[in-house]
Amino acid sequence: RKPIVGGNWKCNPDSFGKLDGLLENINKCDTSKCDVYVCPSPLHVAYCSEKITNGASVCPQNCNFKGCGAFTGEMAVEQMKDLGISQVLIGHSERRGEFGIFPMDDNTTLATKLKYILDAGMSCVFCIGEPKEIREKGLDAVLAEMDVQLTQIYSLLDPEKVVIAYEPVWAIGTGVTATAQQAQETHAEIRKWIAENVSPECAEGIRIQYGGSANAKNAPELSACPDIDGFLVGGASLKPEFVDIVAAISAAK
Repeated sequence: RKPIVGGNWKCNPDSFGKLDGLLENINKCDTSKCDVYVCPSPLHVAYCSEKITNGASVCPQNCNFKGCGAFTGEMAVEQMKDLGISQVLIGHSERRGEFGIFPMDDNTTLATKLKYILDAGMSCVFCIGEPKEIREKGLDAVLAEMDVQLTQIYSLLDPEKVVIAYEPVWAIGTGVTATAQQAQETHAEIRKWIAENVSPECAEGIRIQYGGSANAKNAPELSACPDIDGFLVGGASLKPEFVDIVAAISAAK
C-alpha cells in the first residue's frame, strides 16, 4: 500500500498572506513514494488548488450530498471538480460534534455523502474515531464504536477510492498521542473487521491513516507499524516539519 499523508489546516490561517508560506511546505514534500494532500479552509481552496506544483492534491474539508442549489453555506463536489479537485474529506470529529460544536454530521449523513462523492467519480478520505470515554473502556469498546461508524459504508469501501483516517478523538490537538502499540493494534483490528465485513482483498488494499497529533518526532515510530499507512496531520501541517513527516513514512514503507 502506498503511504498517504494529509495536512488538515482546519480553520487556518487567519490571513490570506500566510498561504504561500504554508503551500511552500506542501510543495517541498517528496511525493514520489507517498501521496500527499492538503485540506485548506473553504475560503482558500480555490487559491491553493492552483499553487500545488509537486503532485500533491487539494482536498476540501467537507461537502454536501445534494449538489448545487439552495443549500446555503455548503460546497458541492460539482464545484470541486470544476476546480480540478478529485478528493474530499468527510467525517472529521470536529464536524461529528466533538469539542463542544454541535453535530453537523452523523453516520447516516456521512454514508449518504460518501455514496454521492463516489457516484460523482471522486475519491474520499473518511474519518472515524472514538472519544476518550470509549477508549477508557478498552479496545473491544473502541472496535464496537468503529463498527457503528463503518456499518453503513462497508458496501462502499473501495481501496482505490476510499482512504480511512482513524483519529482517536482524545489525541487530537491535545498533544497526547496514542502509543505506537495502541495505534497499530487499533489499525490492525479495523483492517480485520473490514476483512470480515467486506472482503480480505478490500482489507489488504485499503489505506488507513493515523490522525492523532502526529508530528515529526513520533512519525518514524508510528510509520514502522505495518497497519499504519499514513497520517492525517493537524497542527503540525502548519509547520515546516510536515515535510519530515512525509519523509519518515516514505522511508519506512
